Amino acid sequence: MRKNGTKLPVPGVVLLALASVTSAQAAKRVSVVATPHFAFHSDFATNLNDALIAAGLARKKHEAELFRSGGEVSCFNKLPPPERAAWNAAVDYYAQIISPAGWQAREQFLLRMELVGFDPEPKAPEDREFVNIARNLRAAAAPAYAACRWPAQDAKNRSWIAELQPKLAADEDKAASRVQQLYQKKWTTLPVVVDVVETVDWSGANTAWSDAGQGDVLIASSPGGPAAFEILFHESSHVLMDRHDPVRQALEDAAKAAGFELPRDLWHVVLFYTTGEAMRPILDARGPAPYTPMLYAIFERGSWKEYREALETSWRPYVDGKRTVDEAAADLVGALRKRP
Repeated sequence: MRKNGTKLPVPGVVLLALASVTSAQAAKRVSVVATPHFAFHSDFATNLNDALIAAGLARKKHEAELFRSGGEVSCFNKLPPPERAAWNAAVDYYAQIISPAGWQAREQFLLRMELVGFDPEPKAPEDREFVNIARNLRAAAAPAYAACRWPAQDAKNRSWIAELQPKLAADEDKAASRVQQLYQKKWTTLPVVVDVVETVDWSGANTAWSDAGQGDVLIASSPGGPAAFEILFHESSHVLMDRHDPVRQALEDAAKAAGFELPRDLWHVVLFYTTGEAMRPILDARGPAPYTPMLYAIFERGSWKEYREALETSWRPYVDGKRTVDEAAADLVGALRKRP
């Protein structure tokens, strides 16, 4: 997951180096809830970074943004002018440098690793410079966020975690065992860190991980209900299906043997299907209504529907324990080759 690239630019605003960050940012990360596999956080600095990414993207697109629309406008307008100016300077920088890059780009990835503590001090000088600039800008923006948004957001995050907690108490071990069995790999470093925030980008959740294999799931404080349980295990399954991991390698090997080029998104569709079907019986048993995995809503929207029949006929037998992963991968590739 480590990204390489050219030197990142310095901000287009004048920035005075701050001697220290706010006490909320400097505080040690402490989980709200810890379970055998997950450590859930409502972290001030991570939520501030998420808010700045969302505000920067909105400003770039000339859309409604935090503190310029919504219920927080009145609070923001009452802040001292230096605090308002500091927030706006940070959003301007994010709009230019960080927000448009996307969560998988080096700009956001470096900040993610620093915030979660996986890579607090990047090795390359230009990376350290960039991380320090962003850290100082977050510190400048922190008073406005702490005054006008953080209490409500922290409460929302904690409510989301509290709603999920009894479901995990009942079914976490079963669900974790099932996905590790299907992906033929175990999480090597636990707990998986789960950072609950407001936005996360268009997807509502994504996952990054350290060189040691410890995952960090960034997840929005909605939706709730059974879908939240699937989303959690879907995201943490990414750590089990990296390049050269058993399921992904089986797909690559089957395609190579057949002389077939795998669609670039197929591995992700397979992950959606595998984890969704693994969660279905667990969530069905909890009721009250039968559970439909997230992938089927994606099919209904018209995305990935070309894979549905092949998954249900060729990959489903693997999920049901009737075929090996290599057999199912070969069948899936064969089915996809026959498509018009």
